[in-house]
Amino acid sequence: MGSDAGRGARRWLPLRLAVIAAVVLVGLLVAFLVRQSSDEDLVLTTYDGVPAGVEEDVAAGGEPGWVLGEDGRLAVYAAGSSSCPWRPTSVTVDGDRVTVRLEVDGGPVCTMDFVYSTSVVELPDGVDPDALEVDLELVRGQSAP
Repeated sequence: MGSDAGRGARRWLPLRLAVIAAVVLVGLLVAFLVRQSSDEDLVLTTYDGVPAGVEEDVAAGGEPGWVLGEDGRLAVYAAGSSSCPWRPTSVTVDGDRVTVRLEVDGGPVCTMDFVYSTSVVELPDGVDPDALEVDLELVRGQSAP
């Protein structure tokens, strides 16, 4: 009788381990897909140069900036390497104050040129465009120009 109990446990153990492994893999896959889609959904579009209405000589100072478009979207621009441009990685809101975090996209080797690139993001829900305040936070990593 003791040997039957041992055989039963040995028979079910591989099945239980397989089920646990499958659940863990599915969980990791879901977490990866959710993270990927949220990063991709943040930036609606990107393009070289500054947004319409921004004077090139104003932007020549190298300072990042932003423009609220007529469509209610926020165009954020910053100057850096063309091969490692600044890209928004998060948009947070506190009342009508929006903080856009920018990090270098690319690396570890970046070209030494100095060009502007613009990324367009959605204005968070509940923010009054007429009272909008925007803070741009440039986070410099090891590969930042």
